[in-house]
Amino acid sequence: MSENAKKRAETKKRLKDALMALYAQCDYQSITVTMLCREAGLHRSTFYLYYNSIDEVLREIEHEILEEIQHFADKMNLFDTTNSSLTPSEIFANNEPYMIDYYKWQYSIREYLNPLLGSYGDPYFIQRYEQIVYDNTIPALDFLGYKYTDKEYAVRFLTGGVIKTNQDWLLNGDIGAKELVRIQRSMLVENPLLKGEIEI
Repeated sequence: MSENAKKRAETKKRLKDALMALYAQCDYQSITVTMLCREAGLHRSTFYLYYNSIDEVLREIEHEILEEIQHFADKMNLFDTTNSSLTPSEIFANNEPYMIDYYKWQYSIREYLNPLLGSYGDPYFIQRYEQIVYDNTIPALDFLGYKYTDKEYAVRFLTGGVIKTNQDWLLNGDIGAKELVRIQRSMLVENPLLKGEIEI
């Protein structure tokens, strides 16, 4: 990377870090370019060399994060229905290193994810994030052969559980990534209700 490209990347990161630091403290709509530049320690003129608006900064951040989340989801391919010889537990065991890496990465950018997924988070980002989790939950339920009377409710139930567990973990950080994977494994593989072992 050339010195010019390196400087450009560093400046953009300072602006992104500053935006998310402010977003964690106040309502997004109240953030101004002046506030952002003060937080980043840069002049307004520098900001406009890179972005046209604060919205443009936010969209770039969200795009990069969602792209990486989708990359992890594609790499894990957690429930590959073409390989029926593996049990759900074996599939989880094979994918555990990827899942741990995924959560470690999420924790490393928690200063970005916490504001985006919080009570005042961006609805666009939350919807896209939930959709990725939702799309990866459907093949999981199908592969495990769960007995549910209403697939949509079952998927939404699990999607909500995964997302809320993840949000709490990012805020508290009270357990390691490996323990979080174990909890989510219990939610999917060892869930007696979804497996039809408990009738309601």
